[in-house]
Amino acid sequence: MSGPRYERTKRQDQRLVGFECQSCGWVSFPEEKRTCKRCGDAPADFEAVQLAERGTVETFVVQQYLPEDIETPQPVAVVSLPQASGAGEAARAYGLLTETHLAELDVGTEVEARFRELFSDGRRPINSLKFAVPRASKAGGEE
Repeated sequence: MSGPRYERTKRQDQRLVGFECQSCGWVSFPEEKRTCKRCGDAPADFEAVQLAERGTVETFVVQQYLPEDIETPQPVAVVSLPQASGAGEAARAYGLLTETHLAELDVGTEVEARFRELFSDGRRPINSLKFAVPRASKAGGEE
């Protein structure tokens, strides 16, 4: 299938849909692959699975030196997102963190996915997944 990537992946990007390999259980996100990265099954049989909106930080980096028009510090993380059903393996998603103070961030921190504007190309917004510490987890517990 051809067409702009945004249209091809809109369903999984905006609704946290992952693809579980039916041979080994590895979950691909955001794209459905033809070959399973873990077991090498090709063509792989993937089944769509709904991912939870909350996950945990597996690892992160804080970018300090970026072009002047990009806000710094800018933390990015690999987040483990479990399946919404509670069964199966979690998917790993990569994304920017937003509305999060660096002092709140550590390996194992719970974050929630938020679909936000990443930047604008001047004609339309470019949206993507970002993560943030849930408001209830912040000091003071405001939700």
